[in-house]
Amino acid sequence: MKNQFKLNKPCANCPFRNDESAIHLELGRREEIIEGLLSGQDMTFHCHKTVYRDDGRNFDEEGNYHPKDICQCPGAAAVARKYGRDTVMVQVATRMGVIPENHYDSALDLTIDKDQLNVDPQKAKI
Repeated sequence: MKNQFKLNKPCANCPFRNDESAIHLELGRREEIIEGLLSGQDMTFHCHKTVYRDDGRNFDEEGNYHPKDICQCPGAAAVARKYGRDTVMVQVATRMGVIPENHYDSALDLTIDKDQLNVDPQKAKI
């Protein structure tokens, strides 16, 4: 479980970064991700660089996603925290002592702010 939390800052092109290096997602996708995390519908969001590793280790022989070595996305975790709520997996890891409460604090300044998203309060349950 600890390997899932080995990253504590967003990667160089994380879609939740607040600079020009962030990859662009389909319109509304960032909001959809954050709404799912805040509502608890989605327990986690994995870093794209750890899902799609160059060696393909997180996919089986038929190309089906079978995660073996993935990390939580620090960018998504930091943005959720900006809304006053940690993701379900971050809450569990914190309570179990796997990560400290300030684990993603260094990601806060590197990620987009709430006013840069159009999150639906009903969907996010905030």
